[in-house]
Amino acid sequence: MNRDILIVSDTHGKITRLRELIQYRQKLLPEGEALNLIFLGDGLNDLFSCDEYHNIITHLVRGNCDIGVCFTPYGEEIPFCRVIAVGNYKVFLTHGNTLNVKYGREELCRAASEMDADIALFGHTHVPTLEYIKKGSIRGVNKDLVLFNPGSLGDFDGSFGNLSLSDNGFLFSHGKYHNIVNK
Repeated sequence: MNRDILIVSDTHGKITRLRELIQYRQKLLPEGEALNLIFLGDGLNDLFSCDEYHNIITHLVRGNCDIGVCFTPYGEEIPFCRVIAVGNYKVFLTHGNTLNVKYGREELCRAASEMDADIALFGHTHVPTLEYIKKGSIRGVNKDLVLFNPGSLGDFDGSFGNLSLSDNGFLFSHGKYHNIVNK
């Protein structure tokens, strides 16, 4: 199994950036394969306004700026936090505002650990982040945990993330919007 998942958060009205990033990533896919996207909030209306939205596989959570956006265009409720299975891993998704991630990672780590997650993805801080949390290093964290924040596609440099999965494990990376424009 080899699979790449695009991870985006905090677009804050930068619809053109989101659209161009999705189109760029779709061009890299083998014929007939759908783009996988995890969207971590604060810009759900941006995503829903992209024509490409209807042709991609999405996993969504709401952010603090997604006021009034509680459902997808297909009527599915959008939670603030959720757990999804990605390959052999449990992945906790949250925007992070409800877990106070701007003031530390402890609440995020405990919430992910309570859900038995291996990976916690979050946004809200606009800071690209990759951290490894060792079991027991934070009270209530009962297993090793990887934290990843793609940063903000809406900020000046426009950062995003990628999760590459294989049979041997996973690899996270960060990218910059300005590095993919016109490619």
